[in-house]
Amino acid sequence: MKIKVVEEGKKRFSLIIPTRLLLNGFFASVVPVFAGRELKKYRIKLSGKSCRKFVKEFYRIRKRFGGRLDLVDVEAADGTKVKIVL
Repeated sequence: MKIKVVEEGKKRFSLIIPTRLLLNGFFASVVPVFAGRELKKYRIKLSGKSCRKFVKEFYRIRKRFGGRLDLVDVEAADGTKVKIVL
């Protein structure tokens, strides 16, 4: 995952995080544990198994699109641009 912030044509900062570090089977299994309180608030049932299936499908779709997915591409009124690429 690459996060770039550009302000007035100059690169403000860039952050690179390995996508596999954030989206993997182990992390997907523990997400329902950490998000449990918020999920209960909205009556959403989420299991580790369904999260692992999501991660598996994400990588399958990502491979179909050539390994790169633009997640966010925003330009603010003051000229600041934020782009997140997976």
